[in-house]
Amino acid sequence: MAHIDKVRIVRTKKREGLIRTRLLGATIAKGEVLTFLDSHCEVNVNWLPPLLNQIALNYKTIVCPMIDVIDHNHFGYEAQAGDAMRGAFDWEMYYKRIPIPPELQRTDPSDPFE
Repeated sequence: MAHIDKVRIVRTKKREGLIRTRLLGATIAKGEVLTFLDSHCEVNVNWLPPLLNQIALNYKTIVCPMIDVIDHNHFGYEAQAGDAMRGAFDWEMYYKRIPIPPELQRTDPSDPFE
């Protein structure tokens, strides 16, 4: 990765954990927009432009793409069906999708919601 333009690898002297490491990266980053991807994330074609568009409209916007599923039984790819949903964890730390209430839904699914 170090040979790719605009990519810098920063190493800590000891293991710092996910959040501290992201905060360190955010502190020394030089770009206008920060994007964090975990090692288990895989992006699809044109995933970034809709997110950047919302940030361009309002720099205070925090964005998250629709998250598709890779089935843990057979590793098959499943696009997120239906309307946009919020992602959340339950008390057992299982990831859940929670529908966005009708009064908060937008015509364009890439528009922000509260």
